[in-house]
Amino acid sequence: MTNKTSIFSSFAAMLFLALFLWVDTAGAVPAFARKYEINCSSCHTAYPQLNRAGRRFKEAGYRFPGDVDRGGEVTSDISDFLKLDKNFPISAILVSRPYDKKDSGEQKLRALHEVEIILAGTLGDRWSGYFEMEAEDETGFELEVAPLVLNYHYSDEFNLQFVYGPEFWADSYGFLGNHFRLTRGSVAVIDQSFGGADAGGKLRSARQNIGAYGRLNEKFFYNINYSGAAGDAEGEEPSNISGLFNVDITDDIMIGAFFVDGEDKMTNLEYSRYGVQFLVDRAGLRVQGAWVTATDDLVGGIGEQDNDVFSLQAMYVFKDESMRPTWVPLIRFDTYEQNDGADNFDEITLTLTRYITQNIKGYLEYWDRYNAPTPAQEDSRLTLQLHAAF
Repeated sequence: MTNKTSIFSSFAAMLFLALFLWVDTAGAVPAFARKYEINCSSCHTAYPQLNRAGRRFKEAGYRFPGDVDRGGEVTSDISDFLKLDKNFPISAILVSRPYDKKDSGEQKLRALHEVEIILAGTLGDRWSGYFEMEAEDETGFELEVAPLVLNYHYSDEFNLQFVYGPEFWADSYGFLGNHFRLTRGSVAVIDQSFGGADAGGKLRSARQNIGAYGRLNEKFFYNINYSGAAGDAEGEEPSNISGLFNVDITDDIMIGAFFVDGEDKMTNLEYSRYGVQFLVDRAGLRVQGAWVTATDDLVGGIGEQDNDVFSLQAMYVFKDESMRPTWVPLIRFDTYEQNDGADNFDEITLTLTRYITQNIKGYLEYWDRYNAPTPAQEDSRLTLQLHAAF
């Protein structure tokens, strides 16, 4: 491809986005908003990021906390369970990347990059579930299933969760959960495998989890998990323990701490991750950050290595007269270590998102790894993405 052709295709893609983004706002509303007949902004700052009401909705099992008296009897009968449109509404997500170019690679035209089907909702007063299937161009559109979630809701303070999915699926503050991201790439704190003792897994990797979570006194949220190795769909010889503790200092400020401790039974390598996170909301501004330090046994069991990672993200949500998001600029800084801190990487992400409706959006993103151990590892990427949730 010549430089002129490349420049023309880039311009055409961006012109397409500009025309698309200025279409008048109209109609598409995803499943939960349809079910409860509310605006998506009731639970989201900017879809899919949750606000305080959205967090409570997710924690209560995809219903509003006041809808169910946990002390009463289950009122739904089997005929209600069979009404999937009522209890388990279905959503679909389509992702297109008309333009995607790494400095180190070729330009890609991903007219359809990813499709997801999500089934989530309630079963009576005490059970809820989440089921997701997806297919991506990177795997030849082979169907993958995950996460899978089954919840038992005993009370606001104590809930059981059975998950094949990320370690901290229960956390709904939006930084440790990859399904809340507003960017092409994941934040570094959940995207690094550190020394690789956890079967090369990451905090966002799927694994078999049995856990408990709840909210105490409206301020304190906890999540404790017992799980298997990353990527092991059968959870053989589980040895992983994790915990997360978040405190709402105010309705708009949260600080939290989390840990993971385990052993890879295939290699007998032990590992641990300890971290802190925070969230601050001020009007339309949201600032989030997390820091993790990781310790991994070296192969052969002689010695260990320690690596740190830090991510800081800020976004501002512009809204129209009806308080729906319109433009959302975002900036994120990620810095992380590898090889016992000998190798340092620094990255910056700049994203500008336009919401056509509350759940149809397009964004232009520039990512740059501007610092790496060698010049060959430095890279940048420009991505144009369209995202529609129905």
